[in-house]
Amino acid sequence: MLFTVLVISASTTLSACQSQATEKNMKNNSSNRYHFTSFEQQVAERMSLDIRYFCADIDGKPSVPSSKHCRAAVTKLPPELAEMITLSGVGGIVLFAENVVDTPQVVTLTHDIQQAALKSAQTKPLIISMDQEGGRVARFAQMTGFAGNMAIGASYPEHGTHFSTQVNSIIAKELNALGINNNYAPVVDVNTNAENPVINTRSFGESPEQVAELGASAVKAIQSQGVMATLKHFPGHGDTHVDSHLGLPRVDHDRATIDSVDLAPFAWAIKHANPAMIMTAHIQYPALDDSVFVSKSGEKLIRPATMSRKILAELLREEMAYDGIIATDALDMAGVAHFFSEDEAVVETFIAGADLAVMPFKVRTPEDINNFYQFIKMVAKDLQQRIAQGDYQLAEFEQSLSRLHAYKKQYIEIDESPLADKIALAEKVIAKTAHINAEQALANAAVTLLKNKDILPLNAAEVTKLHFVVANQQELLALQYASNQVLSQLLAAKQFSELNISYFVADDNIVDESAIKQVKAADVVFATLDIKMASLVDLGGMDDLTPSYGSKAQQQQKLTYASVLKQKLSLANELQTPAILIAKGSPFLVEDYSKLAKAVILNFDDRIYSDKDQNVISPGFNASLAVIFNQAEAKGKLPVSL
Repeated sequence: MLFTVLVISASTTLSACQSQATEKNMKNNSSNRYHFTSFEQQVAERMSLDIRYFCADIDGKPSVPSSKHCRAAVTKLPPELAEMITLSGVGGIVLFAENVVDTPQVVTLTHDIQQAALKSAQTKPLIISMDQEGGRVARFAQMTGFAGNMAIGASYPEHGTHFSTQVNSIIAKELNALGINNNYAPVVDVNTNAENPVINTRSFGESPEQVAELGASAVKAIQSQGVMATLKHFPGHGDTHVDSHLGLPRVDHDRATIDSVDLAPFAWAIKHANPAMIMTAHIQYPALDDSVFVSKSGEKLIRPATMSRKILAELLREEMAYDGIIATDALDMAGVAHFFSEDEAVVETFIAGADLAVMPFKVRTPEDINNFYQFIKMVAKDLQQRIAQGDYQLAEFEQSLSRLHAYKKQYIEIDESPLADKIALAEKVIAKTAHINAEQALANAAVTLLKNKDILPLNAAEVTKLHFVVANQQELLALQYASNQVLSQLLAAKQFSELNISYFVADDNIVDESAIKQVKAADVVFATLDIKMASLVDLGGMDDLTPSYGSKAQQQQKLTYASVLKQKLSLANELQTPAILIAKGSPFLVEDYSKLAKAVILNFDDRIYSDKDQNVISPGFNASLAVIFNQAEAKGKLPVSL
């Protein structure tokens, strides 16, 4: 296919003598060696791709029916993707949980990605990004986990910005050691909607001032470790009930509310923390921009922020004086992909003022690589046409490139030391003891007592029989470990008599006569609850939108435990056996269970992991049990209203 390219400058001119035969040879070249003009290379520099999956051809033939069927995780950089990075000059790579296995593997992968980038015509390193917020969004399980932003918000009245600074500093230090130079964090959306599926516990809370202060301290902490921070999701995703992975949310706040609530954390961080990056939201804000566009299906809709020049160029860039990188949220999300074609989405967001188009094109097979090369050319052609029409200025395009280059120079330093040395250094940093202790400290500081009807703290000397109700074996092991840790302290202080513990594990049991007898015999029931609103953000993105996501089997499993838990709590009430609910996750979803329990403890931290001694540990359970047995005080304060 021969593209007609408008002459913009000497550096962006496609040779007029390039023939159709030459273009055909480029397409059919088995080594995929496309020729890109300078302008096309610059367009590619403004794109960041994910490489979650790749299925190489076998004996020259596709190994999968189509790219949609590819689920081979990229944990080692395939030669085809290395060549694509070199030839295209793409500006960034986004890593997901599928790309990370252990520390040596991640360091090797990021090393190989950067080596491929340095061989490109631009010879510039890549922005390698990951969502490592802590809490429900954390892609690398072997890193120190942390309880997430709402836990930090709960610790704020007692500890101020201490945990925001400490947690984000540790996360960034570990990312840097892995070769990841951009964290898609912190979330500074103000959580003003209890039905928000995508933000929820990812928010620091409902107070704009508190979110602003904690967000700015998080940015400073991340960037102090040589990693670019990303404020998200501009201009605010806190008051929505639609997941932008699945639809196009809308916020109908007036301008005064937008300024005082939604924009306040962004404005504060821009002024006080100089964030390297701000991520756009695929969300409609009629009070900021009520202009309409015609979707690819012919429907007229209000323009989302990611494609709004009024919101990105005029509000964020000019009015709020932000001069960092404006990056889009993933362009394969339904909030964009359902309404714009792939090339149209990139062109529209560039014209709106974005510097970096994140995940605009899926590369899953060698054929996709060829199509990606064509895609770069198509976007370049369309963008040049829009420049010629006066819709966009070449100077703005060049400013975006300069911005990307400046932040790469500031934050990305390619370590020339041997790979083995990089791996050894990273292994000393990832989840080291001091970091794990900080994770537990946050869990302790955030644990919140939502309800207590004259039962807590328990007097261990008077309680001899406990009954645990848990969802699965992993929770059982973690709860047993937490109990043993607390009781060993009480034993040393000679404050308790030996306990008899029975348990009910919902994933392999039914509530039968023996289960009823266990509740009846117990002095106290401990029941666990891990509850949150489902969102694709937990998994990673649109590649997870398969028949298994939200399937009948999954939904039934959740409903089964919900039903069993309520049944067990009701049974405890009938038998007058006091029940303590240990909840993890969203405080907005606890009410139906809370009324069935004598006490409710919310710990936010749903991470369960195995230590080097193969103990199964939950920082949230550890913190909760300490409160239950009067070894600690629940000092967390819920940062949202129920």
